Amino acid sequence: MQSASSSARKAFFSWADEVLSRRIPDSTVAFHFNLYEGRNSVRVQLVGTDSFVPGSDPERDYWPGTTTFSTGEELFDIPYAVAGSGWREWLQTSMDFARAYIANGSRSSILKSTRGVGMGFVDGDMHVLWQQSPNQAL
Repeated sequence: MQSASSSARKAFFSWADEVLSRRIPDSTVAFHFNLYEGRNSVRVQLVGTDSFVPGSDPERDYWPGTTTFSTGEELFDIPYAVAGSGWREWLQTSMDFARAYIANGSRSSILKSTRGVGMGFVDGDMHVLWQQSPNQAL
C-alpha cells in the first residue's frame, strides 16, 4: 500500500506532466511554482515567465518576471496531512516534490530547457530550485 506522501507525489507528477504537455509560449524563459495557503492543502500553480533574475542570494532570492504561461485556477493540492503542520514544512514538502519532478519527471526536460525554475509563496521569499549553469546555452 502506498503512503499518503508517495501517492501525493505520484499525483503531483501526473499534474505536472499534464500541464507541461500544453503549448508553452516562445517568450517563456523560466518557470515558477507559486504556492498558496488553502483551506485543507498547500495549493501549487505553475507559471512560465519572461525572465529569471537571481538576487543577492540565488538559493532563496530571485524575481520570477512577467507571466507568459499559467495553469490558472487549475492548481495542485498537497494535503496538509502530507505537507506538514506549518508554512516552513509546506514549503519544504512542495520544494521536495518539485525537485523530484525536475530530476525524474517525464517532461522535466521542458523545465530544464529554460534559464531556471523557482518556487515560493506569493507573498514570501522566492527559492531557486534549478538553474542553468552559466556555461550552458539555451
